[in-house]
Amino acid sequence: MITVTTEDLEQAEELARRAAGELREAEREYAANRASQTAYGRHKDAVDVADHAAVRARLLRQDWEVQEEARQRRAEAGEAAAQEMGRDIEGLAASRATAVVAVVAAAAAMQAAVDALAEHDERVRVVGAKLAARGLRCAGGEPTGAGLDGSVWVRGELWPLVDGGSVLGRLLADVVAGVQPRHPLARFSAPPYGGLTAGRGRDELLALVRAERGR
Repeated sequence: MITVTTEDLEQAEELARRAAGELREAEREYAANRASQTAYGRHKDAVDVADHAAVRARLLRQDWEVQEEARQRRAEAGEAAAQEMGRDIEGLAASRATAVVAVVAAAAAMQAAVDALAEHDERVRVVGAKLAARGLRCAGGEPTGAGLDGSVWVRGELWPLVDGGSVLGRLLADVVAGVQPRHPLARFSAPPYGGLTAGRGRDELLALVRAERGR
């Protein structure tokens, strides 16, 4: 059975009232001039329209009344359940409040992490700028110098940018995967942002973070 809304019923009954009014008008016109084919045709059409509208309105009201009874029964059952499950429902409010506090704390921690990661990337850039100012660039494999992609080499060790946003995205994927392995976020993957070696920097930092979390 198709769900019948109160608006559907009101519209159908209004159309039926209009059709009945047009039928009465057509009847008066035809009664006044029974020889008129135009009046006859209008009356015949009005009868068909009024009959159809009346039947549709009557059937819709029947369906609406059946559905209204079912809605009332569900409402009564819901009210009874709410009365009997008072503690459970109070627990919903408490658990949501706890979740809000936890998410606010997570957002603050995430902001701190973004700031720390951005500060690290800025330090990499500053070192790179100072090396470049000394004419030290890693164009020919020198052990110390500034890379064209923002990374720096110091005594043969690479210090790439770490792409902080991607680091946090991958960690979120780790956390979600531990709870909901099939969640789309558990498969989060985005290309590195910030230079050719940013992906390597991200992966190296992630490895350090995961190792620290595993302790």
